[in-house]
Amino acid sequence: MSNPILVVENLRKYFPIKEGIFNRTKNYVRAVENVSFSVNERETFAIVGESGCGKSTTGRSILRLIEPTSGNVVYNGIDVLALSNKELRGLRKEIQIIFQNPYSSLNPRMTVKKLLSEPLENNYKLGQKEIQEKVESMIDKVGLSRKHLDRYPHQFSGGQRQRISIARSIITNPKLVIADEPVSALDVSIQSQILNLLMELQKELGLTMIFISHDLNVVRRISNRVAVMYLGSIAEIGETEDIFNTPFHPYTEALLSAVPSLDPMVKKKRNILKGEIPSPINPPIGCVFQTRCSKVMDICKKKRPELIEIDKNHKVACHLY
Repeated sequence: MSNPILVVENLRKYFPIKEGIFNRTKNYVRAVENVSFSVNERETFAIVGESGCGKSTTGRSILRLIEPTSGNVVYNGIDVLALSNKELRGLRKEIQIIFQNPYSSLNPRMTVKKLLSEPLENNYKLGQKEIQEKVESMIDKVGLSRKHLDRYPHQFSGGQRQRISIARSIITNPKLVIADEPVSALDVSIQSQILNLLMELQKELGLTMIFISHDLNVVRRISNRVAVMYLGSIAEIGETEDIFNTPFHPYTEALLSAVPSLDPMVKKKRNILKGEIPSPINPPIGCVFQTRCSKVMDICKKKRPELIEIDKNHKVACHLY
């Protein structure tokens, strides 16, 4: 495996809760808590977990679309969190994001041609002819027709709009793309087409991708490594097949048991989690999963487990190990 293109260490994001006429901070929503991982060049690194676990906040904090509370984000040797706004704008062309909802991420007043031209005009000194050539080449790459260039976002289907979003994200020739639930808003029949497109573009352009999703079947198909998040923290991280075949964390086991099998002859034992997800405002002392874990021990209620390597490239945060 090549050297990491991205290293994230102890990333935190707390959202303040303000109350009273003086708007004073009374507490915090601990959306992301001490998240650490690295992403290797040209791999697809997936972040999975239930809604509200902090996976999208993690992705946006890396890009500084949301300013992190603390931690380190190093991209190709560059300390992203230390950059000025001007320096950060220069880095944007190398790190891009694909949003979940293409309708809200595309300006409805712009034609497709303008939507794709704008990133080139903002980041490169190119003539109009060169911009036109790059826009036409990109619309071909994502499987749309050049006659679509003069249309507006509302004139397309959801799948076509997501293709436009993907084109807009990769037209600056980025090295790293953060795909934030890029297929969850689409019909199942369209999801497969968009996943195939992403994998083809990654191979053709040599992209590195962080793929954020709650759909484990999608993650297994597209990713090389997986990080499982729960209540703002990473519970387990490892190579995709290791996570799916030999999960160590009780939460990972429960998630995988809920994935339906395509083989009608295979009967899976469901591991149904009991209890409610704790509040990120007042998370439990010790392990954050203790309130729903069937294997909870006394130490789980006193000490938060650290993410430790228990197999080759396979880490888990659990006192069972």
